[in-house]
Amino acid sequence: MSNDNHGSQSGDHSLNVGVGDFRGANVNISHNERPTFTPEQLHIERHPALAGRSLDSKDVSIFGYITGAASLLGLYFTLFQPPLGGQSSWSTFFMFSFIVAVMSVGMSAVLRRRKFEHFFGSRHYLEISQTGRLRVNRLTAQCPWCGSLMHLRRVGPKEGPRDDQFLCVRNPAQHTVQLDPTVLPDIED
Repeated sequence: MSNDNHGSQSGDHSLNVGVGDFRGANVNISHNERPTFTPEQLHIERHPALAGRSLDSKDVSIFGYITGAASLLGLYFTLFQPPLGGQSSWSTFFMFSFIVAVMSVGMSAVLRRRKFEHFFGSRHYLEISQTGRLRVNRLTAQCPWCGSLMHLRRVGPKEGPRDDQFLCVRNPAQHTVQLDPTVLPDIED
């Protein structure tokens, strides 16, 4: 028996099951016909947070290394010294500062490579400029379908992959545009 397709290949792009022979055919059920847009077509704007202040990514890394070393040293002396009272609060403080240090070093390294990252559970995004300055921004756009305002949000299931999408204020269920951060213009200082 050959693998020739004996079913019809024409129609209105719908799928009829039960009457066709699909041998040798390619079936695509989730065909996505969403158009793509350029940042200029969407009129993407950056809105700086923190009064437009920025930090040098190298300074953030240095801060992380120094804080990490100091917190490990403090944690060592807190845990391995004779009990003097109040040590549990100091060990908690040093553990917290170590976590801050690791996050500072990691964030700086990731942003130097990726240049765009969601800022921990908020509507803001961390970006790095051409000269290595870290900035916190919100991004908005104009909806290409209805002309309304769109806000950039991180959407998706809590325990799964999440995407950065512009959501329309008027119709957030249907008017969505997924952001490709590599097409955003670089931030100039």
